[in-house]
Amino acid sequence: NFQYDNIIFHNTSTGEIEEIIKNLPWKNSCGYDEISIKLLKISAPFISSPLCCIINKSLSTGVFPSRLKYSIVTPIYKKGDKNNVSNFRPISLLPSFSKIFEKVIYKRIMAHLITNNILSNCQFGFRKNTSTINATYKLTNDILMALNNKRKSGGIFFDLEKAFDCVDHGILLVKMKYYGVSGVMYSLIESYLENRYQRVKFNNKLSNWGKIDKGVPQGSILGPLLFLIYVNDLPSFIQCSVPSHTSVVLFADDTSVIVNELNFMQLEKKLTTVFRSMNEWFNSNMLSLNLGKTCCVNFSAKHNFTKKLNIEYGNKILLESNEVKFLGMTLDNTISWKKHIDSIIGKLNKACYIIRKTKQYLNIDALKMVYYAFFHSVMSYGLIFWGNRTLSMCVFKLQKRAVRIMVGAGNRDSCKKIFRQLKILPLPSQYIYSLMMFVVNNMDLFAENSDIYTTVTRNSSNLHLPSSNLTAFQKGPQYFGIKIYNSLPRKIKQLSKNKNRFKKALLQFLHLHSFYGIDEFFDYTVKKIDN
Repeated sequence: NFQYDNIIFHNTSTGEIEEIIKNLPWKNSCGYDEISIKLLKISAPFISSPLCCIINKSLSTGVFPSRLKYSIVTPIYKKGDKNNVSNFRPISLLPSFSKIFEKVIYKRIMAHLITNNILSNCQFGFRKNTSTINATYKLTNDILMALNNKRKSGGIFFDLEKAFDCVDHGILLVKMKYYGVSGVMYSLIESYLENRYQRVKFNNKLSNWGKIDKGVPQGSILGPLLFLIYVNDLPSFIQCSVPSHTSVVLFADDTSVIVNELNFMQLEKKLTTVFRSMNEWFNSNMLSLNLGKTCCVNFSAKHNFTKKLNIEYGNKILLESNEVKFLGMTLDNTISWKKHIDSIIGKLNKACYIIRKTKQYLNIDALKMVYYAFFHSVMSYGLIFWGNRTLSMCVFKLQKRAVRIMVGAGNRDSCKKIFRQLKILPLPSQYIYSLMMFVVNNMDLFAENSDIYTTVTRNSSNLHLPSSNLTAFQKGPQYFGIKIYNSLPRKIKQLSKNKNRFKKALLQFLHLHSFYGIDEFFDYTVKKIDN
């Protein structure tokens, strides 16, 4: 059996404590001790030294202070029937001092996990330099690659019931020891998890204290990291059960498995094996599958589906769907993004209404803040996946409406000057910017021509464009990202190793030209090369 190195860590220092307090958000909210982070920040010069001594005592003895293990939970109403508990989201407030203790421990465990390359590459949640966009890229690119290679592709999208609250402490500690979190640090995590209490605050009334025997602490710094460790062996378990043409994508507790095969029957058989294996893993790790919200999707480049997937295990029959909500985006079975674009159009109409209503009270700078908060944030999310689709022009029309409202322009007035005046990128230009920043920030996902071909040419530093006859693949962020990157002015491409300079030069270029379409961008760059 493989043996991970045991964790090695050092004591904290006054400087580290001061830095941690400095980086905590300014908040007035308090735990049961009624001490806010704001108060900690103000008193940091006076409390850093004694805090350092106390935390070092914790690190040397493996004991987490018991008074920092009490939390107050406030139920926040979401929507629906107020008499239904599931329509409330619990917000947990821990003592502010706990944040400092936990951050010190977090940094040491995370350093151990990174140094020993322990965390699975399939996990995109709660990790530096990864995001929902990285996870969506991985998932959709695996599907498009399979379809481009004329294989069948299907996926199962699992939904877990209160996964963070169901973590079994005994199983977690066994896994932590396996990953080398041993000795005093193991004892410290054991102490951190045991004898925790919470009470509920509702309508200014407090319940009695109740003991928590499972789950990772809500609202904590360590909780998400402990959960990542808990599910870290899931991808390898699945890939051992279904060894080939299977990819797992995790974003914290969001779990998706994509399978591709030569024909429909083999695809269905392999998806059934995945469903069985996942159920076994969930059961052995004390996690509950929400079958009603778990579904399978049969992906295809064509719109005419004749066969339906039949996936079952025991008495569990898996629902097949033509679309699925994945990390805030609606993914349909043809990867057309039509449903997603339709859903954001409704949100952007509301954003235009908000801009119109607030215009009379705000100057242009404040109005731009409203635009970025309500319109741009919705429009730009996941733009690299759908920004080159024909339907994106419907979103572009709404963006034009929004900027016209901001400056009081008429419906027939040209927007190009307005975009330049406000220094807002038109949607096609924003798409180019978002996609290019993704490419430059993830160069490890792409290969240069020089990596493929031995002959040196003027295009050797360009990215290698894979062959494809599939329109859906050609419109995907990998293929289209390479096409746009290779078409960028050479002086911008040369800055790709320096991300800040690349970003600045790219923004200047896009603001200057305010491209109204991707074809307009390609036409401009071709003319520049010809001249």
